[in-house]
Amino acid sequence: MRSILLLLLSAVSTLAQVPASPLATEIRAIIDEYENTVRANTQKLIAASTEEEKNKYRASIPSAGPYATKMMTLVQANLDQPDVVKGVNWLVMGAAGFPEGQEALKMLGTTFADRAGIAESVKNLEFQGLPAEPVLRAVIEKNKNRDEKAAALYALGAIHFKNFDASADRASAAASKLKALECFGQLTADYFDVTIQGFKLSDFVAKMLFEMTNLQVGCEAPEIEGKDADGVPFKLSDYRGKYVIVIFWGGWCHACHGTLPLMNQAAAQLKDKNGIVIGVNTDIETEAKKALTDYQVSFRNVLDNTSSGPNTSLYNLRNFPTLYLIDPKGVIAIKNGSLDAMVAQVLAAQGTAK
Repeated sequence: MRSILLLLLSAVSTLAQVPASPLATEIRAIIDEYENTVRANTQKLIAASTEEEKNKYRASIPSAGPYATKMMTLVQANLDQPDVVKGVNWLVMGAAGFPEGQEALKMLGTTFADRAGIAESVKNLEFQGLPAEPVLRAVIEKNKNRDEKAAALYALGAIHFKNFDASADRASAAASKLKALECFGQLTADYFDVTIQGFKLSDFVAKMLFEMTNLQVGCEAPEIEGKDADGVPFKLSDYRGKYVIVIFWGGWCHACHGTLPLMNQAAAQLKDKNGIVIGVNTDIETEAKKALTDYQVSFRNVLDNTSSGPNTSLYNLRNFPTLYLIDPKGVIAIKNGSLDAMVAQVLAAQGTAK
């Protein structure tokens, strides 16, 4: 037994000492050069003592463009080498806004569609929308590797899920929902255990399936509950009988800062109109209390403590801020709509009631 263990340890040690290929080393060098220049600029920005200096370094953030050009030259010269996929991955994920990134995207659907090692960049295509669909379908059709095929099914399903969620046209929404369910069904049946970058794809799928079924207009809103800044428990259903505008936000979220004064105005406007505003704050408790003070938040908030807190996770938040309008029966009336539309609906209902 001891001799077998020694042999295994020796094999692991030998594998650990295998040097990177020259191509892998070149690819890593280009990535490191770019990241080091960005890091150096960031350090200068942090150390700057005046706003003028800060603006100087904000305006001089290094572009990935020159490094994308170097990387594409290297990729095109080594198309048949296994390690070249590392360069393609970087171009797709780190240089998507440059011509080389777009060319690498096309390569994923042609030259590299059947290769191992592309799972991370394939999964990342969920953020590129419908233009990425031909690439993903090519990977699904041609790639025999479990990680790559699962990543493509996931990304394609996620794209159609987002189209379903955002579509105002019922026929379009139904078609997108069907396509998403097809991808998610195959992934769940055949690739339930696949993880990418340490995360299980089927866990993400479960959240999207929950959202498709339970977080749409006309669905009863899942319960939101927790403690406010004073440590007092409360929940969404405490306000049954009223319209409730819910905002998911955080002090860390720059896009939220301009919305909070408008939420305060809405809370005041709806005070005597059978409507209220509540928030789900996603900062850690000390930062949450600071944000509530700094932005003079006038409405009650559940402290969720992180952007992956229980309420935020239940509602599968992908963007901040996100707003929901819940009607007096606890049913979702508007999802991720404008605050103006929500206030108008509450006021219109109040007028009808009179």
